[in-house]
Amino acid sequence: MKKNIKILILPLVLFLVQHSFSQDYTSHEIGFISGAASFTTDYGQRNHFLSNVGGNVGAGIGVVYYLNFTDYRYRWNQRTNYFNEHFRLRGELSYMSAKLDHFGKYVDESQTSLEADKLRAMHGTSYLVNLGAQLEFHIVDIVDFGSRRIPDLKWSPYLSAGFMVDFYNPSLRSDMGDWEQDISVIYEKWRVPGAINVNANITGSATLGIGTRYKFGEYSDILIESRWQYFFSNYVDGLNAKQDIANKNNDWLVWLHVGYVYYLN
Repeated sequence: MKKNIKILILPLVLFLVQHSFSQDYTSHEIGFISGAASFTTDYGQRNHFLSNVGGNVGAGIGVVYYLNFTDYRYRWNQRTNYFNEHFRLRGELSYMSAKLDHFGKYVDESQTSLEADKLRAMHGTSYLVNLGAQLEFHIVDIVDFGSRRIPDLKWSPYLSAGFMVDFYNPSLRSDMGDWEQDISVIYEKWRVPGAINVNANITGSATLGIGTRYKFGEYSDILIESRWQYFFSNYVDGLNAKQDIANKNNDWLVWLHVGYVYYLN
């Protein structure tokens, strides 16, 4: 009797295993990204080019994972639906940092006041670790692009939006002395209590991006992407002069990066 039960159970188990795998229409990818991040913080004159784009620039690297809702490598002829064939989920762990300085008219050489000297003497850094996910919308059908069955299909542009959890660790120093011992070396608007906080902390951020993939090989792509990341904190740079309207916005950055993606299946 027990032998008969085993004979009956074994085919059932094999059927369930095969059925489970046959229902998994997902596919997976891994990769890495690297590029330059432009920080817009309380350092520098508001709406000044070097303050917002060209000055406070750092570097960033990261690893990425992609979940596709269709197994385009082996089931290219089994179409699913519009969502599965145009959207993919991306997970990311990245690190970036930047040195921060003041730019603009308030630190111009023509400014000879003591307060201008204090601004010029201020230097900061911000270190960031980001962990989160984004949903990508690909204009080109993911199945057509990923299966490689259309030779002339080389590019796959996309839009993305997502959410990150961010660990940040800012620092501040002054060429005029130890500001923690003598706060008078700091520019006046940051001398009030709470305007400086260089303790490491955690915040969140929202992301919006635009990019494209380029078909690099049978199982790999190159990606190029620009992403805007808005933090839910104004202390990512360590500064928050709440009484100054010029510093009312939270910190944010733009990250321009390239990457390599490898298809796992």
